[in-house]
Amino acid sequence: MKEKRVKIFLAIFLFLVIFLATVNLTLAEDDEDEEDDRPSTSSLNSSSGSNSGSTKTEVTTSVSTKTIVQKDSDGDGLLDPNDPHPNIPEIYIVIDEDRNGIVDQFEKL
Repeated sequence: MKEKRVKIFLAIFLFLVIFLATVNLTLAEDDEDEEDDRPSTSSLNSSSGSNSGSTKTEVTTSVSTKTIVQKDSDGDGLLDPNDPHPNIPEIYIVIDEDRNGIVDQFEKL
């Protein structure tokens, strides 16, 4: 009975350790993404051989991300702007040009 409790305790402990390690890695990746969104500033000092003065140049770089959502109303894989019939999935559209009752796509096979 005592061995069974030890095994259960070790299993729970192992599960918690794996869970916490996974959460920690996920949070660390999120922190890296946030660092990329911050604007970066760098400054350069340059001087010529003479003592006439120095020039200081400051360069600021910023990164912006824009999320664009495009819909696929019928779920057929074609986005609505490119879909000739956005409310009907392509699988239900059949073409039978010779009107013989057989879909032209299957006649070519």
